[in-house]
Amino acid sequence: MQFHFKLLKEVYVFTNTCPDGVLPLASFQEDEAMSYVIDQSLAEEKNIPFIFPCRCIRSEEETALTAVGITAKVSGTLADNSIPCNVIAAYHHDYFFVPEERGAEALMLLNSANFTS
Repeated sequence: MQFHFKLLKEVYVFTNTCPDGVLPLASFQEDEAMSYVIDQSLAEEKNIPFIFPCRCIRSEEETALTAVGITAKVSGTLADNSIPCNVIAAYHHDYFFVPEERGAEALMLLNSANFTS
């Protein structure tokens, strides 16, 4: 199967604060505190402290949680081009968070890399 990727339109940020009424894209319970990925515009509107404004690139094909090597191929391609990447593997798709200003470049690199599973 050939993998294709889509750049989501929102700019996301990482935070440890998510007040009522803010629906995070993702959350994770860490030992230190909860971590959330939320829309940057909501963070700014609600004065939520945040780090890492980023764009999210989603794998368009469903990615099995038992798939081998997809994350390594994607992160390797981005690393070869000095693009930092944070990854979240969800039930249906994988999500790759890259610096906001490098989103379009990362998308182009991934869609031209010819990933297969």
